[in-house]
Amino acid sequence: MNRKITYPVPHRQYRFYRVFREFARYAFIIAGAVCLLINYLLKGKAWSIIVVWSLFASWSLLFSLRLVEFSIFSHAVKVVFYLVVLLILIDRFLAPGWAKTVVPIVLFGYLLVMFIVFFATYGRRRRHLVSITMLGLFNLMLIPYSSSWPIRNWVAFAFQIASIVLFIVMIIINFKDLRYELKARFMMKTK
Repeated sequence: MNRKITYPVPHRQYRFYRVFREFARYAFIIAGAVCLLINYLLKGKAWSIIVVWSLFASWSLLFSLRLVEFSIFSHAVKVVFYLVVLLILIDRFLAPGWAKTVVPIVLFGYLLVMFIVFFATYGRRRRHLVSITMLGLFNLMLIPYSSSWPIRNWVAFAFQIASIVLFIVMIIINFKDLRYELKARFMMKTK
C-alpha cells in the first residue's frame, strides 16, 4: 500500500529572512548571556531568568512557527503557556504573592475566549479540539499552584472552579468529536 504524504511542501525561505533569523538568533543568545552575566556579577534578584524566558518565548512565538497544524488555537495555547510561566517566574523571583490570584484569572479569560471562538468557527471546530483540550488540561495542571487548603484565596478558587466547569462542559458537548480526533492523531482504528 502506497501512502500519500499530506504534509505541505515547505516554501523556500527568502535569503533576507534566513539572514535576519540567524542574526536574531545570535542577538537573542548574546542578550540572554549578557543578562545572566550582569545579574551574576551584581548579585541582586534573579531578574535575568525572567529576561531569558522572555527572549525564549519571543523567539518561539515569532521566529519558530510550526508549519504543520499551525492555527490560531495552537498559537494561543503557546502564548498562554509562555505568559503563565512568565507570571510565575516574576512572582517567584521579583515580586512574590500576587500570581496565585492573577494566573487563574488569566487562564479563565483565555479559556473563555477560546471557547467562544471555538463555537463561532463551527465548520472547522473538530481540528481545534486538541488545542483547546490542551489549554483546559494546562489549566487543570495549575490548580495545585494556586490552591491551598484551607482556602484563603477565594478569587483564585472561584476562577479555577469556573475554568473546570467550562472545560467539562466543552468535553461533554464535543465528546464524540474529541474521541475521533484522538484516535486519528494516535493512528487508531476509527469507526
